[in-house]
Amino acid sequence: MKKGRIYGDCTVCGGQVSEQRVQKLCTWGGRLIAIVDDVPAGVCRQCGERYYQGYVLKAIESMLASGKKIAKHIRVPSVRYAA
Repeated sequence: MKKGRIYGDCTVCGGQVSEQRVQKLCTWGGRLIAIVDDVPAGVCRQCGERYYQGYVLKAIESMLASGKKIAKHIRVPSVRYAA
């Protein structure tokens, strides 16, 4: 992502979108498979909607497919909601 990238207005609420580094939760089939830190994204200042460049998502996909750049593994408890 180029520094100082200009984004259009948010397509959800019309708010201003600015460039930030975020944590992206990656899911597959409704299950969390990875957490990727320091991902460049456009984030709406009003509603929080995120916008990712195509090349960023492709790079994440390649990283996860290769498994080579995984820095650490964490354990996260999983519980089933029972009302």
